[in-house]
Amino acid sequence: MMSTLQYANAIVIAKNDEEIKGIIKLSLQILTAFTLISFLVVLIFQGIIANYFKSPALSFWLWLAPVSILMGGLTTVFNNYAIRHQHYTLLASNRVLSSVASSLCSLTIGFLTHNVVGLFAGYILGQSISGIFLAISSLRKSKESWSSFFRTGSNSVWKEYINFPKYSLPADFINNFTNQLPVFMLNGYGTIAAVGAYNMSNRLLGLPIGFLSNSVGEVFRQRAAQDYNNLGNCKDIFVKSLKTLSLLSIVPFGVIIFLGEDIFALVLGEKWRVAGSYAQIMGVMFFFKFTVSPLTYVYYIANKQKEDFFLHLLFLIVAYLAFYLGYQQFHSTFYSLAIFSALYSLIYCIYLIRSYQFSKGELK
Repeated sequence: MMSTLQYANAIVIAKNDEEIKGIIKLSLQILTAFTLISFLVVLIFQGIIANYFKSPALSFWLWLAPVSILMGGLTTVFNNYAIRHQHYTLLASNRVLSSVASSLCSLTIGFLTHNVVGLFAGYILGQSISGIFLAISSLRKSKESWSSFFRTGSNSVWKEYINFPKYSLPADFINNFTNQLPVFMLNGYGTIAAVGAYNMSNRLLGLPIGFLSNSVGEVFRQRAAQDYNNLGNCKDIFVKSLKTLSLLSIVPFGVIIFLGEDIFALVLGEKWRVAGSYAQIMGVMFFFKFTVSPLTYVYYIANKQKEDFFLHLLFLIVAYLAFYLGYQQFHSTFYSLAIFSALYSLIYCIYLIRSYQFSKGELK
């Protein structure tokens, strides 16, 4: 998240080619700086970090951190660049290529060496292929060169889009922490079995978001930014995308809400029936997450990152209170997840209403 200070997300909403080049130039400069900083941190503190985590072997694997930061940042920059230029086939090909390469590498090395080196190698290979393939292919399609980003481009974009590092960066940190908070809370109040069941249901419910929702979201981001810059609103594409996402999600999540327990038991085995129960409880929340999350990009387009930051804070508070109250008052994982799901769904409704208002261009 720190690799470009979130400036890369401004590529899609930039007003013209000059701004796009300026944002890419700034993002690559920040990425280079953070890569070098991470290299120095590993060089100086690798032994201290390994000792702190009581894992001597970690000192060797830490050398992969600068590579991971560089390739992850490169992927972010040119993923947004590809969205801006509507290279959706390229984005789909990149996802498949990096996933297949990463999995094959992990499995092959794991089979040959019988140790964890395959996991690290596969992860880094997937990131590297994604970053390099996207960068080369995007530039080739748009007929640009690396040097063009540094020869031209606005030098004032850092100020124009300051809300990205100011509000979006901390919001994303909060979001990542909030996503892991249920695991911490379940581990503290519940049982290991509850953690495992939650992780399984959370992973499977999140699969449609990773594929379908994000794909629709990529198209929405480009079109919404274009309409907002040209027309002053993006209401039409907002409503159209909302209908598409709702139709895609209502049947699968409806089935999970009513039959999740039996489906999990049938497909994964009887021991995962409780995970199916958790999926039923969280089905409504994931329906809203699937439908609303891509549309909240309007917050970026309308320059409302400050409000987005406070809503992320609300997510964090709600997640903590849900599990705290669920266990303190009801001593139950089911009640905790029910409160968690209900309150999260309510916040997603707030997001939907506000995003729609912003899409109309009335609340600038």
